[in-house]
This record gives sequence, C-alpha cells and structure tokens, in this order.
Amino acid sequence: MPDISQRIDCVTDECAAIIETIKRQQSEEAAYASTLPAEAYNSEAFFDYEMEKVFRADWLFVGHVSQIPQEGDYFTLNIVKEPLVVIRHQQQVRVMSSVCLHRWVPVVTGEGNAKALVCPFHNWTYDTGGQLIGTPYMNQAAEFDRHSCSLPQIRSEIVHGMIFITFSDSVESIADRLRPLNALLDKYQVADLHTAYTLDYDCPFNWKMAVETFMECYHHSAVHRTTLEDSFPGRLSYIGEDGPGWTLCHQPLRKNGAISEVLTPGLIPLSGFSEQDMRQIDLMLIYPTCLIGLNPDRLSISTLLPEDRHTTRWHRLVLVSKASAAQPDFAATAAEMKNGSLGIIDEDLGINAAQKIGSRSRMARPGRLGHLETTVWHLANYLRRRL
Repeated sequence: MPDISQRIDCVTDECAAIIETIKRQQSEEAAYASTLPAEAYNSEAFFDYEMEKVFRADWLFVGHVSQIPQEGDYFTLNIVKEPLVVIRHQQQVRVMSSVCLHRWVPVVTGEGNAKALVCPFHNWTYDTGGQLIGTPYMNQAAEFDRHSCSLPQIRSEIVHGMIFITFSDSVESIADRLRPLNALLDKYQVADLHTAYTLDYDCPFNWKMAVETFMECYHHSAVHRTTLEDSFPGRLSYIGEDGPGWTLCHQPLRKNGAISEVLTPGLIPLSGFSEQDMRQIDLMLIYPTCLIGLNPDRLSISTLLPEDRHTTRWHRLVLVSKASAAQPDFAATAAEMKNGSLGIIDEDLGINAAQKIGSRSRMARPGRLGHLETTVWHLANYLRRRL
C-alpha cells in the first residue's frame, strides 16, 4: 500500500519534489488509489512543467470539421499561450499560428469567414493557407522577400471529424492511438454530426480539477442531487480499464427511469442504438483534456485551455445529427439546450472553486479514491507516464 500520509516538505526544487511524490505514491492497483498531491494543482513550477511535458508534447483537441464547412471558414483559440487559427483552405483543414510575422499581433480573432487574413496593426496580409501576400510600404527593406514568408503550420490530424493538434514532431499518430475506439465513434456517427452551439466559460481552478470532476459521477448525490442524481444516480456508474489514450465512465439511467430522461426534446436520436444504448450516457476522456459526453441524441466535446495554474478556459462544442439540425425549430432547441446546461455547469464550478481553496491548505494531503473515481486514478497514471 502506498504511503499517502506525508505532505511534501518545502525544498529548493519544488517541481522535482512533486514529480517524485507522484511517482512514489501512485499505486499499481485501483483499490489502493489516491489523489495527486495538492501541490500538483497549485505549484507554478509544476504547471510550467506540465505545459512542456503534456500540453506541448501530446495531442490536443481543438474542434470539429463541422465548425468550418466552407472555404475560408475559421475559428481561433489560444493553447499554451499560442494564438492559433483553424481554417478551411482549398477544402483542407489547416491549423496555423495566427501571430503576424511582422510585430506579433494576431492576424485574426474569433470566428467567421475570410478571403484573406489581414493584420490589424500594419495591414500585412496572408492568404487562407498562411502565405504572406501583402506588405504595404516594405519596398525599402533590404533583402526582404515576402514570398518566402508564411505563418507557421501546426501538425494536425482529423479523427472521426475531430481536429487534434500537437506541437511535437515525434509523438505517435493520434489516429493510430485511438484506433480501438473506431467502432464506438462510428456508432455515434461523430464524423457526420453538425455543430449545434459552442459555449465558453472560465474555471477559476486548475485544469486537472475540471477533468477529474467531469469524469466521475460519485459527486452526483451531493453536488447534483436536484439535477443529475435522480435520473443518473452516481452509485450506478461504473468504470472499466483505461486504454492507451483514453478512459471511460458509464452512467446508466436509473432502473425505472423513462428514456425521455435521457433524450432532449426537439432532437432526433441517432440510429442503430440498442435499448441499453438508449438508457445510458458515457463520459470519455481522451488524454489530456478532451472531454466527451456521448448521448444517444447528441455529443458534447470539450477542450480545456489552461491559462495558468489557477485558471482554465473551458471550450465546449455540442454536436447533433444533421436530421436534428434540419428541424424547423432547431435554433430554439439549441438555445434551450445551451441554457439548460448552465445550472449543472454552475454546480460544478462552485464545488471546484471550493476544492481549490481547500487544496491550498497546509493540511491538505492526498485523499483515498473509491471505485467510482477510478478515472481520477487513470488521469494520475497518465500524468505519471508523461512526467
């Protein structure tokens, strides 16, 4: 059994001490699992180390192809302090740095459609593939050749319509890593779904707290006792073995619950589902921060964007079938879905904000995990492998 009684002593190399504690305390058996040390959620040095060893070295979800269906469609986001643009160029999805090659102002923000990307500082202009095509009044700059300049391209792959990027040249293909999930993602028709809406909000706590809470239902009976617990009792949830790049939590509908408690009014359920499929919602984490809610009539896919050790930007994308999106009152349905999610989001934000306060106590020590929290242990093991 691992020793979880000691808090990390104050040492010169704080990050090294946290890493050593994580490697030492993590059990090889789920029955002996414990949380990460509280310092792992609060240390600036450890956060910076995570950014290099995890976020700059592995694959990160950034969006879905349905967000940019037409030539020139784009959206932007910031990951590890890198402003990026995801754009459709010549019917291909490109991910690029959006930082102008001149004096570093992002050439585009938000989302929309563009024929070209024009920097708002000095009107330097790039085509939608990132090639520099316009540089006003630069004719006296010696040996300057705009034709040799283009925005840096970011390595990307599309898996079942999901767009992943990495800053690493050496990490293995995300498509190869997720191949065992192909049957599941095919069943949910992920590649063919339509964007219903996006939702962004700030989480005033460490990114790992957000991931861990999303991926376990143990907290339903306390945090969501008047919302989720009645239909999806936390005690009924179950977790299997994790894969090389993911973990899953299954939350069944209560025994005598009606399928209407799972489905969303106004949406058409996906085809080919069994009775059991219709009575269950699955939660998936594709490491490190791609969170997926698999419902029989919709999917939510989120990416968490850490801004610092205490602040995380949550970007959520909700997808539905094209048949649902074609319904005449779909805009009202999407608005109701978005509004209906806010209450549960607020409940999680409140409890994690309180958790952050407690984690900063000098008396905060690693806590034991139960079988309903195995996904929390899976995330800790993923981090242990990456550090």
